[in-house]
Amino acid sequence: SMEKGGIAVIFWGPHSVSTEMFAKHLDARCYMIHYLSWKRPWIAPLKYPPMWLKTWWVLFNQRPSSVLVINTPVFAPLCVFFYCLFTRIPYAMNVHGHTLAGRRWGWSRPLQHFLARRAVVNLVGTNEYQQILKSWGARVLFLEDPPPMISRQITDHTTLPMEKTVTVVSTFAGDEPLHLVLESARRLPEEHFFILGDTKLVNQEFIDSAPQNVIFTGYLKGDTYWKQLYSSHVILTLTTNPHSLVAGGTEGMYVGKPLILSRQPALLEYFTKGSI
Repeated sequence: SMEKGGIAVIFWGPHSVSTEMFAKHLDARCYMIHYLSWKRPWIAPLKYPPMWLKTWWVLFNQRPSSVLVINTPVFAPLCVFFYCLFTRIPYAMNVHGHTLAGRRWGWSRPLQHFLARRAVVNLVGTNEYQQILKSWGARVLFLEDPPPMISRQITDHTTLPMEKTVTVVSTFAGDEPLHLVLESARRLPEEHFFILGDTKLVNQEFIDSAPQNVIFTGYLKGDTYWKQLYSSHVILTLTTNPHSLVAGGTEGMYVGKPLILSRQPALLEYFTKGSI
């Protein structure tokens, strides 16, 4: 029943707003390919082989004219590269920063270099990555994440923000200094802090140590996520990574909320108004 041809967009993960938006703007088929737990590095060797096979299965079924692959983890574009080599079609790569700058993926730089040079184009969201890829002799297009399409139902019917509601956009990643959020919450008992993100990814002691004005919402997606952002007074998202363009920042910007961000080079360059 699947239509043949067209563009395929591949993301190895359970959910990505920006990937879905790229697919919509390209009128492409979007595949979120994921097995087992998310953000659990030690099970990665178990899940990558079935994700690789599933990627080939969807591509051989759709037989696209071209593929856009999100470069995180590096095995996703490697898998697409072999498919495209076999079928002689072009692929483009959307390069996420932490795969270039993060320590964890440092070993993969030669592989990233190889894949970037063979891509028809590489999409990057920061000036710094543009320079790195250009120095490799790869074709680069500076393209920020497309704005999400948020249903009118949410924009028209979500209640106005409750005073003193801070939404903390988090994935409990290693570069998020969330202990600072708990410290702030203790000093500001009048404010309500809603910390987003899958609580299975953080230890129970951290949750138990939070003051009463901190609410852990669990992982929100789709309309529930946008409703939470809309009903916030302010959106807070922090990173210790100088190169990270935090998704919570761009998504907070789309819903027109004041932002509190980390003073990092990439964020200072990107967020020039409406943010502290």
